[in-house]
Amino acid sequence: MGAANHRAYSFEMKPTIEQVEKDGKLIWKVEACGLVRYHQQDWQARWLYNYLTRLYNCDETKSE
Repeated sequence: MGAANHRAYSFEMKPTIEQVEKDGKLIWKVEACGLVRYHQQDWQARWLYNYLTRLYNCDETKSE
């Protein structure tokens, strides 16, 4: 998901971040517009969540 094609995504729901257990370990789950990514490191998950939240806030196609 690069900056050049970020307009291809329509954000109907605000991105979410949560800790989940996977394979016996606590990891981060970041979800937005059908995209789900898992990260073990806190900074990676928070960076992606913040990036997706900025896109969500700029998306002119979402209805509020």
